[in-house]
Amino acid sequence: MYATCKTCTPAVEITESDKGFAIMMELPGSNRDEIKVWQENSIITISGEKEAQSGNRILNERIFGKFQRTFRLPDNVDREKIEANYSDGVVTVEIAKLEEASRKNIKIN
Repeated sequence: MYATCKTCTPAVEITESDKGFAIMMELPGSNRDEIKVWQENSIITISGEKEAQSGNRILNERIFGKFQRTFRLPDNVDREKIEANYSDGVVTVEIAKLEEASRKNIKIN
């Protein structure tokens, strides 16, 4: 029996806090130098390639291949304050909210 997946769509988690957003993409076994993150207008793109190891496989459920994911930024983010990090197989892109866009509680009289 032989099974393989030749393309990959990495798992993503997006979180929001009062200060900003975070995009976390799982890329275990990927080389940091092969991952690209860029922002153009209101779009963040994360792309790269995870190459399969050579060898005679009987079963392969690991994902590999080229990938590209794009995410539209909301209007309330500071496009000048975007940072990307890679650690323990996870790419994290942190996007700060604009100061004036921070949520404020309003007391009801």
